[in-house]
Amino acid sequence: MHALSLTPSSTASPTASHTQPLNANMRHNHQNYLPDQIQNNSTPRHAPRNGPSAPLSNATSVRSPVISAEGHWRHQVPVNAHHGYKEQEDSVELVNYQKNAMNAEDEMDEDGEYLDEIYMIIDAIVPRTDDSSLPALTFRVWFLGLIFGALICAINTLFTFRTNQVLITPFITVLLAYPIGMFMAKFLPFGVLNPGSFNYKEHALIYVICSCMSSTPYALYNIIGQKYQLYQDDLKLISCFCFALVTQVFGYGFAGLTRRYLVRPAAMLWPSNFATIAMLNSLHGKDDLSKGRYPMSRFKFFWLAASAMFFFTFLPQYVAPMLGAVSILCLAFRSSTDANTRKIALALGSSSPGAGMGFLSITFDWSLYTSVYFPITTPLWAILNQFIGSYLLLWIVVPLCWWFNAFGGDRLVGADTIYGFALNSPYLYDKNGSYVDNRNLVMQDPSNTANLMLNQQFYDSLKPFYITTAFAMQYVTAFVVFVAAIVHVSLWYGRDIWHRFRATMRDLDSEDIHAQLMDVYPDVPDWWYYSILLVTAVMGIAVCQFGGFDLPWWGVILAILLALVSMIPIGVIQAISGQQIGLNVMSEFLIGLLLPGRIAAVMAFKTFSYMAMYQGLLLVQDLKLGHYVKIPPRAMFLCQLVSTVIGALISTAVGCGVYESFGKKTVPVSPMHPLGFVWKIQLLATDEPNSGWNSAGYDTFLSAGAIWGAIGPARFFGPESPYFKTLLGFAFGLILPVIPWMMHKVQPDGPWHLINIPLLTIMPIQPNAQQSNLIAPLVVAIIVNYFIKKYRHTWWKKYAYVMSAAFDAGSTLSILFIFFMAKYQTSYLLPFPTWFLNPADTERCLPDSVLNCLSHETMGNGFGNKYDATQDPECSG
Repeated sequence: MHALSLTPSSTASPTASHTQPLNANMRHNHQNYLPDQIQNNSTPRHAPRNGPSAPLSNATSVRSPVISAEGHWRHQVPVNAHHGYKEQEDSVELVNYQKNAMNAEDEMDEDGEYLDEIYMIIDAIVPRTDDSSLPALTFRVWFLGLIFGALICAINTLFTFRTNQVLITPFITVLLAYPIGMFMAKFLPFGVLNPGSFNYKEHALIYVICSCMSSTPYALYNIIGQKYQLYQDDLKLISCFCFALVTQVFGYGFAGLTRRYLVRPAAMLWPSNFATIAMLNSLHGKDDLSKGRYPMSRFKFFWLAASAMFFFTFLPQYVAPMLGAVSILCLAFRSSTDANTRKIALALGSSSPGAGMGFLSITFDWSLYTSVYFPITTPLWAILNQFIGSYLLLWIVVPLCWWFNAFGGDRLVGADTIYGFALNSPYLYDKNGSYVDNRNLVMQDPSNTANLMLNQQFYDSLKPFYITTAFAMQYVTAFVVFVAAIVHVSLWYGRDIWHRFRATMRDLDSEDIHAQLMDVYPDVPDWWYYSILLVTAVMGIAVCQFGGFDLPWWGVILAILLALVSMIPIGVIQAISGQQIGLNVMSEFLIGLLLPGRIAAVMAFKTFSYMAMYQGLLLVQDLKLGHYVKIPPRAMFLCQLVSTVIGALISTAVGCGVYESFGKKTVPVSPMHPLGFVWKIQLLATDEPNSGWNSAGYDTFLSAGAIWGAIGPARFFGPESPYFKTLLGFAFGLILPVIPWMMHKVQPDGPWHLINIPLLTIMPIQPNAQQSNLIAPLVVAIIVNYFIKKYRHTWWKKYAYVMSAAFDAGSTLSILFIFFMAKYQTSYLLPFPTWFLNPADTERCLPDSVLNCLSHETMGNGFGNKYDATQDPECSG
């Protein structure tokens, strides 16, 4: 059985490896930080439940079979009944009852074995003790949690506008809060401000607050798209705040109501919490994991590594951007005189936004890949699966589809750009291959100016509309992954999920020691969660009906039902197997068919349905952390709710404030849109390619809204569309996962159990981002999680995840410093002078003549000046 292994394996031993979530936007990704007891399959600190260390009243000792033998015997007609045929009939019944009883008992024993395996993993990390006298919700928790949370929330929101998004994970606060908490415990006056020693429960609650606040509201993409990118200037800020607040808190009701199924049972592991628990144990414990071999503290190591990364990041981000994208193919074929050769080299080797696929392009910029691949904290097997799939799709399938015009207009798209093509772009293109501004595709409803709809006349004059080959393949893989994840989990984990779910249903009022320890604390009444769900549902209907988001009342209810139906099954899959099945594309598909031509409604429905489940499961994950650490449920409730509300408000304010700071109301699109905003840092991928702040995520969200909402799935993916064939992804997702599963049945000792189709087929890239990040993270993962882990395991165990957090912190702080130093004042930019490692396109793929002109423009717009092309004879033609 392959219940607890990272990948399905031929043995039943528990390992440290757990399948990681498919959505790269998850807040935590540290699930393989497990101690040696699990990493090496050795004996855990405590015996299984039915061993000497088992709780006094454990589930095995009190559970009885569904069909008890005594009950069967009691209801039987005696064997020696008077009539012969009755004797025979009763004998058959008796045999059948006995078989049923034996089968039921066998199933119960099997469930017990599963639970024993679960306890082996939990016991290696989570103590079976609790001190209920420890204060949890203290002044230190609110002070440190809200300050760190607000900073992380604001910074992560700002970074959503970057070309390659960077995230500060809440895991960093586990390290930073510890010395400050100890300082406050030592110097603050004893009393309300200082109840005593800084303990692990306070520490865990600080992490939970930062965890809730670190996740940028998905609604922000909706708000920026409508209010600023589509010029819906009558969308009030109060409506935006309410929309963000409702969609963030909406899933909280579901999280609370499903906690009995997804949090309380031991079978619901949520292994991604183990890294945080292990770090808390190491900081608040007395043991030195290295036994004196590596005396430097984790905290000191963190600051040294973060400082080194802070200064190093100046090179690829400002002084020498070419270090962020060294294109081997472009440099090798730069002097080629054959036009086709140069074009192929550009399409394959260039990695700039709007250009090619970055084949053999190398980056030395940590920030370009850490928030996408998490190379140190992700299990090595998962990295290998992901990159094998990425290389196959991005370096082979996409270029071949582009070269052979698989979708009809692949080589036509972007023909008028400086590259002569477009592969890495999220934009729409017309029948001539020219870029189409989404604002021209959308118009206000004449009968209701608050509603946005398809500009039918504009659409008919330029159809068919095209997208880039890479963008089309993203939809193919989204269809594949959605179906493949269900099939893969059903085949490899189906039996495990069934047995554990059945065990969960029997153990709801459980004999689990951790549940017993939590029973000491007053639980949160269900009506608190019902109230939140009711209030947010009413607010959601109101803000969508009257706030300018165009989603009818039944659309909000449908989003609630979709989240409600998917929450438990998807939550069970994620809690047990580590895989989350995203609903964003499927929700777009559904509402696009029901409300074609209404882009705002489609984007709002996508945000509601997706975030209800996604945010709900993130909150469930933190509830499980509280269950492991024995945080009082009502303290957890307050921390999660308050931090989620504050985080939604801060993130919306920062997002809108940033866009208004860098937008200008001087670009009329039509008489219907007299005012509008333009992202001045970088308007298109071809303008100032090395800006690093092209708001790629928002452009992708808006283009998806135009495809699924304005144009609609029936038009864009229908039988007459060039993208009808993308729907084959559903069929591939159904078939592909079966192949390695069947081959594993034929060859149990073969490598087939290591093949994970959902990970192989997922495309983690962000269109319009720098695509030079496909080699470096794999190299880092192999060095750290194979060589160092194998040959310097003690060092790896003590410092590896600290190093990852330090590099994240150092690179993000450096990027912030450079942004406010050189980019923030758009009227007085400070570009670094052009030199060999600072070409205008960051990678020296374009011809020298184009690079020179781009360099003139970049430097001409710097230092408070305005570039005038008419005064540049070399480039004015």
